[in-house]
Amino acid sequence: MQDWRIHFSAFNTAGIAESEESIFMACSNGLVEYSLSDNSVSMLTAANGLSDLGVSAIEGKGNVVIVGYANGNLDVIEPDLITNVPWIQKSEISGDKAVNNFFFDGDIIYVCTNIGLVVFDNDKKEIKDTYYPYDNPLIYDVTIFNDTIYTATDNGIYKASKNSSFLNDKNQWTQESNLPTNLVGANIEQIESFGNKLMFTYNTTDFKSDSLYYFENSVLNAYSGNPIEVNAIRNDDDKLLLSLYGGSEVLDENLVQESIIFEVQGNFPNPQNSLLKDGEIWSGDSRNGMTRGFNSWDTKSIFSNSPFSDGTYRIDIQFGTVLVAGGGLNNLQNNFSRNGVYKFKDEAWTNFNHENQDSMSFDTNWDFVSVVVNPNNTDDLAFASVSQGGLMVVKDGINVTEVFDENNSSLERVNGNIVITDLKYDQLGNLWVLNKGVEPLKMLTPEGQWYSFTLGSAAKNQHPYKLMIDNDGVKWVGINQVGLVAFSDGGTFDDSSDDQWKTLSAAEGYGNLPSILVKSLAQDVDGEIWIGTDFGLTVLYNPSNVFDGGFGEYDSNPILIEVDGEVEKLLGESDISSITVDGGNRKWIGTSGSGVFCLSPDGTEEIYRYTKENSPLVSNNIFDIRTDLLTGETYFATESGLVSVRTDASLGDPEFSNVTVFPNPVRPDYQGPITVQGLGYQSDVKVTDVSGNVVFKTVSNGGTVIWDGKTLQGERAKSGVYLVWSASVTGKGREVAKILFIN
Repeated sequence: MQDWRIHFSAFNTAGIAESEESIFMACSNGLVEYSLSDNSVSMLTAANGLSDLGVSAIEGKGNVVIVGYANGNLDVIEPDLITNVPWIQKSEISGDKAVNNFFFDGDIIYVCTNIGLVVFDNDKKEIKDTYYPYDNPLIYDVTIFNDTIYTATDNGIYKASKNSSFLNDKNQWTQESNLPTNLVGANIEQIESFGNKLMFTYNTTDFKSDSLYYFENSVLNAYSGNPIEVNAIRNDDDKLLLSLYGGSEVLDENLVQESIIFEVQGNFPNPQNSLLKDGEIWSGDSRNGMTRGFNSWDTKSIFSNSPFSDGTYRIDIQFGTVLVAGGGLNNLQNNFSRNGVYKFKDEAWTNFNHENQDSMSFDTNWDFVSVVVNPNNTDDLAFASVSQGGLMVVKDGINVTEVFDENNSSLERVNGNIVITDLKYDQLGNLWVLNKGVEPLKMLTPEGQWYSFTLGSAAKNQHPYKLMIDNDGVKWVGINQVGLVAFSDGGTFDDSSDDQWKTLSAAEGYGNLPSILVKSLAQDVDGEIWIGTDFGLTVLYNPSNVFDGGFGEYDSNPILIEVDGEVEKLLGESDISSITVDGGNRKWIGTSGSGVFCLSPDGTEEIYRYTKENSPLVSNNIFDIRTDLLTGETYFATESGLVSVRTDASLGDPEFSNVTVFPNPVRPDYQGPITVQGLGYQSDVKVTDVSGNVVFKTVSNGGTVIWDGKTLQGERAKSGVYLVWSASVTGKGREVAKILFIN
């Protein structure tokens, strides 16, 4: 299996480009490709062709599209071929090497970067030279006008004759001085040749205070539409295309407006770049994704099915519904992210934020860090933040229907904010809430009744970090500077006399935690509780002892492994940010800086190790991990975006009620793995031909088996029908599926 997906945002756009066959929209973590021949839409990412992440620029001409990255890397996309050009990225020049723009001149592509103007020969796929118009140049854009190269920089406009030798010598370049004083040495981000005009933009930090200027017959003129908020300008089909905050405009050779798009299907547009194709405006829009249209009354969104942002922090998954918190905290302090929350169900994204929910104000809601899906009804969602907003509840899967704060609930407000850091539903549908305050654990019943619970004096007004409800209904709460608190309500929410709580600390005999900052919790199939701290991993093997156990009887213990003859703690003193248990009882461990580990059920064997360097994982800084137990797809929330991988373990089904095989049939050109899902937990599995000869046997990971299509002798299975037989450890074997091989 190991099929990776990068769930990138189509709203974090970096540009748009065309080839002879497709339109490409560049986003930070991938490309959206629209086929002009069959109108299909596909994604191109580091998981299926691109070499990198952090796309910063794109341009195309003919059958060539070139992609630039924030680290200086380049990819050249041609029919049935993607060529990586890493030479700028690998150069020994220090500093920011981000690619900002491109300009095609025959087989030569000028690459605008933060370290100079790079000359790339696309025919030979090599760097020919690098030009430095001034010391430490930052080149935003470049064009050729009357055989002169003009660059737009953070220090004004620099120019040089295209035919001059030694253009890598800054003395061959001159700064454009035929300008008003405020434009000489100013921040010029766009420059474009347009007929007999040289167009450029003066960009300021103030909103809607940019200006468009042009030289015509050596005379400087200002565009009559100034001031504007300009994202890009482009000469396309002898028209000047302006991409502005609020829409796209097409100007003729006299800079008279021919057409305009000021809305996209009723939505406000913010195109980051646009192009013309057969008179139609195509845009990469930060509010609407990839769009196309002739005017405001004839527009449509081609692709916007994505999370609102690449920002991710926490995940919850129940029965195929994935809910992602798009906010975050940095050392428990606000990032003030307005990304909101994203839901992924049946391959469709639904976003909840200030732009589409009346209850989520930009001024009062930021840093959503906690999300939960009700397992009894996956349209019933809840999410909350570290902000002024409170708890949001969704009942129909689409709209926020209820908002709770200190005025209509037991929630507490501290220093102006309602700090809600985790949410969980119990088996009865009660919603449990971690809320910083005097009583940090709250509960909302399905009938709308609120209850509050104390976790001891040490927990008052401390930052609660993580909540887990175990198989016995005990609530485990990680609290900053306190440790891990186990709480039981005794089955009576309104009677505190039978409540119990016990604090596990770093002291031996009283919990033996590696640290009192508990960041992650998970209970496995055997009932053991795995605990991740900022100083290592530990396991509580007998959680039932927590309330009645004496000194040392509720201590957690590290997993000890032998490395080169020495006994060490598993994962040492790593910062363990997340733990989840998959359908095969394997442990997925996320770290702050070291990527992801998949461990055997007892933790002593490393099954997989994923990092940014050896996989499509977009970052080694992992915030959260969750597995869809129905499919085995495991999701990673990282500091750079959301990624998932289809794994070889899923939840077991003792009834074998929905066994699936894919692909089926197995055709001659297919050489990948064959997956069988819906089996009983850790079932014995055999694949036989119709005569009963065993060709493959194994034990399932949870409810999943992977077969490479080869016999026990290592040969590819012959054409015919094969039977999948399965039995649980104590059950009787039976045929559960058939596979058709076609060779």
